[in-house]
Amino acid sequence: RLVRDLLGLDVALIYYPGHLAAAVKFTQPVNGDYVSVSGARYTICDPTYINAPVGLTMPDMDNSSAFVILL
Repeated sequence: RLVRDLLGLDVALIYYPGHLAAAVKFTQPVNGDYVSVSGARYTICDPTYINAPVGLTMPDMDNSSAFVILL
């Protein structure tokens, strides 16, 4: 919510069985893992994955089985 409210970027929660992450729809191309929602690219930004860069999905999380919650 902070990213959305302060930066004005669209954000989604990504629910994996047993884990919750965030994804951001950046205005510039960003390399890395992402989920596609209605043709829009939301890059994974997992604040609980310690020292992970933007675009890196936590091991054992499968984006194809994730449930997306738009904020």
